[in-house]
Amino acid sequence: MAKVNIFFRTCIFLCIAVQLLLQAETIHAQNDHASALKKVVIDPGHGGIDPGALGAKTKEKDIVLDISLRLGKMIREKFPDVEVIYTRDSDKFIELHERGNIANKAHANLFISIHANSVKKGSKCPSGAEIFVLGNKGSAANMEVAKLENSVILLESDYSTRYEGFDPNKSESYIIFSLMQNSYLNQSLDFAAEIQNQFKNSAQRIDRGIKQANLLVLWKTAMPSVLVEIGFICNPGEEKFISSAAGKNKIASSIFEAFCSHKSKIEDRSSFLSTDNTPIKTDSAPSKPQPTTAKTNHQTKPAIQNSKTVTPKPKVEFCIQIGTSSKPVDNYPDSYKKYKDLERIQASENLFKYIVGRTADYVTAQETLDKVRANIKDAFVVCIVDGKILPAAEGQKMLNNK
Repeated sequence: MAKVNIFFRTCIFLCIAVQLLLQAETIHAQNDHASALKKVVIDPGHGGIDPGALGAKTKEKDIVLDISLRLGKMIREKFPDVEVIYTRDSDKFIELHERGNIANKAHANLFISIHANSVKKGSKCPSGAEIFVLGNKGSAANMEVAKLENSVILLESDYSTRYEGFDPNKSESYIIFSLMQNSYLNQSLDFAAEIQNQFKNSAQRIDRGIKQANLLVLWKTAMPSVLVEIGFICNPGEEKFISSAAGKNKIASSIFEAFCSHKSKIEDRSSFLSTDNTPIKTDSAPSKPQPTTAKTNHQTKPAIQNSKTVTPKPKVEFCIQIGTSSKPVDNYPDSYKKYKDLERIQASENLFKYIVGRTADYVTAQETLDKVRANIKDAFVVCIVDGKILPAAEGQKMLNNK
């Protein structure tokens, strides 16, 4: 009987996985060539009857709500055209499935879930911030975070029916996640890297990295999504920082700056598409080098006199970025292995980017992108200048200034 139950549950999970994948594909098609990041959903974790993790003096639900409201205010003030949507803007309980539904119904472009971390009572409490994206590549510690965050469904009266028998405390329940591929993992990792960079450099947070875990709140969203653990509330020093006005403002500002950078990149990716999503022709191909004489006449006057030294123009190339990781990956997924020209470039200390299709011509890169997206849906065009990966717009500007 037990084997029959497991088989039946697996079949149900497969049906849910297919349904969610179809939903993700539909919304992805709507937003694939969006010209800008126009809607962001901010999700303060927990709330109401669910206090979240508890510190000596504070509750997770209160801290993350304050930070979320600060973040939303910053976005609205700088970008009046961006619609900011909260899953909750007061101390009330929102079920996990509804948080994702709010984002999906709004056709949001980005989902940010904000939480504070903790560990089991009696364990030594660490410190630092970490960012999670949906995925299976995680350690036992990541599974514990997932179980802790997913356990909120136990407060829902009909969770067994709504989540089709999913039990956050049973490892076999997590088989559903291994059956799904997040269509937005690439973009989620990109945004997570932006937050990580801001946390380290602006908020001086201890960096615990970008991780993957099977989190229900991210599983239910059909857009780039991250869950941000701002710090450990069980650590007295961390609790003092994340609950202070100065600490909340630093954290909110860091996520806001990451949002600004991510928004800029999103808009750069689509700024060279016409209204019918066809590439705009540009004169991006480098000019042919002029012939030079083999002999050198030492008495010949310099070609340029009485002028400043001319700085050589940087070499600009375009390529397709297909992925990012916080650590170098050698065992590539099957979707990467088909590209013989795959390159890994280290963008920063904890960020590696994977590219294909180097070319000097933007139009050629755009044509390659169309082919790559049949295999990797969230691939996009970037440029390489002096070994550094930059938004495609930067390369276009350099070429236009030649």
